[in-house]
Amino acid sequence: MTSALKEKIIERMEAKNLSIAELERRAGLSIHSVRNILKGRIKKPSAQSLQAIAEALECSLMDLVNASSPSGEDASALSQHKKISPPVDYPELMLECSKAVLTLIGDCDPKATVDEYLDIVKKVYFYSSKEEPRKSDIRFAEWLIETQLGSRCVPAKE
Repeated sequence: MTSALKEKIIERMEAKNLSIAELERRAGLSIHSVRNILKGRIKKPSAQSLQAIAEALECSLMDLVNASSPSGEDASALSQHKKISPPVDYPELMLECSKAVLTLIGDCDPKATVDEYLDIVKKVYFYSSKEEPRKSDIRFAEWLIETQLGSRCVPAKE
């Protein structure tokens, strides 16, 4: 897990005055699961665990995954920051994520819009770029497609 993600979870816990145990309870996770994520014992937490943590912290998964903004920013600076798209630091990873999402969506033919497709590619790219080695996280992509496109698209399982 990236230190930025860990810091964002801790920052949001502190803002909500939540202990690790309370966050685990609210997220419906097992005892010590959040603690193990924060201590690095769980290197790649599942998308479902991260989603549950985000919901318990009353934020989106992308708020946690895109933990690139400094904690001291005010709301107006944060909204301006979000309007600026970050550069593609890993072009090969972007291509890999694009191909993976296109294949997954194509396998289930949901008639996704261009905006939906690009939004999913962007989220998979940012999530995958925070991990080592940098490669497209197919499980996250499958989960995201199922979550965002709902019953329109359930990727074929191998």
